[in-house]
Amino acid sequence: MLDAYRDLIDELLETPSVVRTLVAERDQLAPAAGGLIATLRDRDQTVLDRLQAMLRQPDARLDALAEPPPSEATDVEALLDSLDTARGELVSLLMNLTLKDWERTATHAIDGEIALAEEVERHVEFDERRLEAIRAALGSASHG
Repeated sequence: MLDAYRDLIDELLETPSVVRTLVAERDQLAPAAGGLIATLRDRDQTVLDRLQAMLRQPDARLDALAEPPPSEATDVEALLDSLDTARGELVSLLMNLTLKDWERTATHAIDGEIALAEEVERHVEFDERRLEAIRAALGSASHG
């Protein structure tokens, strides 16, 4: 079980460097790509808050997470730095969890009881979908 949790953490750790590599390969950042990167950062912050609630409250309640609408991002380096920071905070929390913490549960608005590990798995899946969308958005920008 511990290996599965480490795998989730590893997958989350990869994303910021993948995003930086994708951005570095372009002469310019498509506005849609910047917005998608911003939603990754925002989702990290939201998931961190949700996990902290699960750890602090024995009967935490979680709302369903909606797909965030893409926003415009202007300062690419600041955006990438803020993604690194948000992801670092999330991964730091995950790396310090005990096995018992990974099994903590909350009541999800739609799915009923959900374990902390399931919440993290859902975030990894969101990450994968968002990376594909970023790749697609960057495909419309000129290559460097």
